[in-house]
Amino acid sequence: MDTVTYPHPDVRAELEHWIEGKVDISRMPEAARALEVAAVPVAVALAPDGSVLSRRLDFVEPPEFLEWLRSVRGAFAP
Repeated sequence: MDTVTYPHPDVRAELEHWIEGKVDISRMPEAARALEVAAVPVAVALAPDGSVLSRRLDFVEPPEFLEWLRSVRGAFAP
């Protein structure tokens, strides 16, 4: 994801609408537990209150990831 999906220009443009962050689950196991991350890679979309809106497991090609991001934003945007 770090070398193919996240750097893709269309994904980068969509991520302008998001607050992006990464968690190293080996260094922050409490965050992994809180987000219920059992395997990586995983993308977790959070609401402003910290609740999980959606998650995407495994490697995802840029077009599919972009579609997921847009659908989550469209479904949960105020």
